[in-house]
Amino acid sequence: MSKKKLNTKEEVSADINLSPMIDCCFLLLIFFVVNATQITVSKDPSVGMPSAVSCTELKDAKGCIVVNVFADVENMKGNALNKFTATYPAGTYWGVAEAGGKSIGYTSSQTQELTDFISKQKDLFKNQQKIEESKIRLYLRGDQNAPWERSATAIRCAAAAGVNNIVFGTLPSK
Repeated sequence: MSKKKLNTKEEVSADINLSPMIDCCFLLLIFFVVNATQITVSKDPSVGMPSAVSCTELKDAKGCIVVNVFADVENMKGNALNKFTATYPAGTYWGVAEAGGKSIGYTSSQTQELTDFISKQKDLFKNQQKIEESKIRLYLRGDQNAPWERSATAIRCAAAAGVNNIVFGTLPSK
């Protein structure tokens, strides 16, 4: 019996190179992480948040109009004082952060301007971002050393602008 010689060619490997797919997955992951962090509420470092025994984390920041209530300059220290005096004019009681990241300071005599700002932000959320009016909220970040009257005035300004839902910013107690 004679042996037949088989035609042996080198077999081609059928492995799939996964490096491009992994690169794409990492790029997508980075894209979603960066976009998810843009929805967070902007926080002014000049505000020393009070702590609360029981508080819940703000899950959805959509439709939040942020108003910071500051303590008197005499009660601020260190970096918070430096940042505050560099950002806001003297006599500022309320600070708001616009969508572009620009901070605006209002004095105690500018309650109508604060009301107008809240009303403008409410209309922006309603018309451009299509958020229901019932889901638009005032996110009040009051300094723990600020007089309560300043927070009450900010709440009255929001009510005058038609924003009735208030979220108070606190830190969990340690």
